[in-house]
Parts: sequence; C-alpha cells; structure tokens
Amino acid sequence: MNNKQTIKCTVEDCKYCDCDKDTCMLNKIKVCNCDGSGIKETTMCDSYKEK
Repeated sequence: MNNKQTIKCTVEDCKYCDCDKDTCMLNKIKVCNCDGSGIKETTMCDSYKEK
C-alpha cells in the first residue's frame, strides 16, 4: 500500500521547494546530519539544489 505524504519545506532558495504551498516537490528526500553530532537540529535535507 502506497501512502502519499507531503514533505513540508520552507527553504525558498531550493529548486525543489514549492514556495506557494511550503512543500517539497520530490516524492522522497534523503536527509543528512552534516556535522555528525546526531542532534536533530543539525539534520538537513541532502536533496537541496540551489535555484
């Protein structure tokens, strides 16, 4: 069974962000913890592409 999810996003300079709806246009995203700390606040979207 396939559940459709909405990925919330407000990063306006990413080309995948639909700024009118504050959602990501991708079906799935990868996330990364770039500094390796494991703290949730430092986790970000690895699919980011600049507009």
